[in-house]
Amino acid sequence: MGLTDYRTLLIDCDGVLVDRDSGVWGALQPLLANRPGAHDKDQILNEYSEVIGSLYPRFDELGFSGLLCFALRQLAERWGVKASWEDGMTFARSVPNWAVFEDAPGAMLYLRKFYQLVVCVDRDLEDRSVLCERLGLAPENLLSLAGSPLDRTHWLTEMDIDPADTLLLSRPPAQRLASGGLCLIRRARAEHRQPCLADVCINSMADLVRQHQLSLRR
Repeated sequence: MGLTDYRTLLIDCDGVLVDRDSGVWGALQPLLANRPGAHDKDQILNEYSEVIGSLYPRFDELGFSGLLCFALRQLAERWGVKASWEDGMTFARSVPNWAVFEDAPGAMLYLRKFYQLVVCVDRDLEDRSVLCERLGLAPENLLSLAGSPLDRTHWLTEMDIDPADTLLLSRPPAQRLASGGLCLIRRARAEHRQPCLADVCINSMADLVRQHQLSLRR
C-alpha cells in the first residue's frame, strides 16, 4: 500500500513528535554530575530505556510520573550515586518541558487533512493538555499506550478503525502491527545506514509530508 491508501495514522509520541532522548538526557544531568567518569549519551539512554521498560508493567499502579521516579532511583543505584524522592519527582516533572520536534506541529496540521490521527502517549492526565496545545491536537486524538498495546489491534476495531488501513509511525526499533503498515521515522544519521525493515522509512515528519505530496501527484 502507498501512503495515500491508508486512512489512519497511529503515531508514537516520543521519538516521532517529541524529542524524548534530549529531554531525558537533560533531566538526568543533575544525577550524572555526581557520577564519576565520562558519560556516553547513547549508553545512558539505553540504560534508561531498559529501566523504564522493566517498570512498565506497573504503569496502571504508578502512572508515568511514578515510573520515572522509580527509574531515576534505579539508575542511581546502578551508578552508585544518591538520589532522593524529591530528585525523582523533579525528574518526572521534566516531561512537560521535553521539546517537540520543530517539524511536528506543521506536519500534524497538514496530515489531519488526509488522515485520522491517533497519537500513542504514556503521559499522565495533567500533562496531556500541554501536549495537545503544543501539537494542535484534541484530547480525543491521544491514546494511552498502557491500555492499547501495539502487539494487538482489537482496540482499533473497537474505535471503528480498520487495522488494515492503519499506518504506524514509530522510531526504530519498532514492532509491526498485526495488520496494517509500518513507517519508521529515522531521525538519527546512524539509522540511515541500516536496511529499511518497514513499509516506509523516512527522515522526519517533514519528509513524510513531502512524500505524501509526491504520492498525490502520481
